[in-house]
Amino acid sequence: MKSLFSFVFLILFFCLPLPAEEVIVKGSAKIYNGDQTHASEQALKNALLEAVKRGVESILDDKTISLNYEVIKNQIYRDRQKYIRNYEIIREEPVLNGTNYEIQIRAKVEKVKIEQKLKVLRILHDRMLNKRLLFVYHRSNPEAVLRDNTAVENALTPVQKTFAEHGFRTFGEQTMKQVYSSLEQETLVGSSVDSLIALALNHNADVLVVMEMIAVKPYKTSGTLFKVGSKVHFRLYEAVTGKQIAETIVVQNEVSIKKPDDHKWNVLFGKAANQAVMESIRQSTEYIIRFYQNTNLAGQEYSVVFKGYSPRSQIMIVEYLENTTAFRKVSELKNTFGFLEIELNTLMHKSTLRRRITSDLLVQEIEVATKSLAGNQLVFINPNPMEEEDEVSSDNS
Repeated sequence: MKSLFSFVFLILFFCLPLPAEEVIVKGSAKIYNGDQTHASEQALKNALLEAVKRGVESILDDKTISLNYEVIKNQIYRDRQKYIRNYEIIREEPVLNGTNYEIQIRAKVEKVKIEQKLKVLRILHDRMLNKRLLFVYHRSNPEAVLRDNTAVENALTPVQKTFAEHGFRTFGEQTMKQVYSSLEQETLVGSSVDSLIALALNHNADVLVVMEMIAVKPYKTSGTLFKVGSKVHFRLYEAVTGKQIAETIVVQNEVSIKKPDDHKWNVLFGKAANQAVMESIRQSTEYIIRFYQNTNLAGQEYSVVFKGYSPRSQIMIVEYLENTTAFRKVSELKNTFGFLEIELNTLMHKSTLRRRITSDLLVQEIEVATKSLAGNQLVFINPNPMEEEDEVSSDNS
């Protein structure tokens, strides 16, 4: 009876609707001939479009979106309503002296549906890097410049966009405010790397980049010139394992004919800082890509068995496992009628692997009940084997 209850609970649990991502966005439209009704309808459409764009941007990096913009616009953005589970209007009113109408909404975006569509369009595939990167400025050296320094703020402004242009998914302004709020309120334990990695994991980041900057005071060269320098320090970590990927230190200098006063020094320091940060990003990108290329086969080996599935479902399961980058070195150990055994390599823990496969197969309308064995073994059982086989037999007839 207890086993039956657990079985029913699993089915009910995994049949629940998949979670949607909640976003708060605005949309506006111009008011023509005093027609606020038409303007409000258009503003709502624009707000829904912005919500779906947020969903796409959370899945793809800027570079991929730019290269495939026309396809994404025609296949996803035009059918925006399809990817919104529901929404509520928070605020709506005329703005800009009554020339425009603006609406703010809270919408739930169907990210899973967007991912499915992007895969069908062959824009999203699991073998692309497409890592989510969290970048934070955090001082570990007491000589490092504070984050609210003007030169630091100016240097940090293009960082998120530049990493996105290099193929990484970065975080929006709202999330970064939460990140820095945690740092400023000292909710992290001390300033240890473990605390920063925990922060990255809390936001589902794949890569953590920690930056600090040290100002090099003006000094006179062997001639008559004065140099102002900026030393930028990047530390790169893989969030899941906590392993340090690399560390970069870049020094850039600006030259002044005369000994610079405070204003001139700040200007030169800012220029040097911008150059040093851009070079640090370039080096970091190369290190991260090389790291994932070299560790492609790292992880644990699992034996995963699927029982009671039709040949058609077994083909779908194999294709899913082979096309998911989280599962590497996928090999079929046994494939017979109603029994499929796969060996795969992944960095995931056993419980995470079980939940991932269960939820992903549910998206493909393949239901599973799980049974965990000792060691790195997992068994997935078809809850309705007879029904599925009857359906296949009917199709064959």
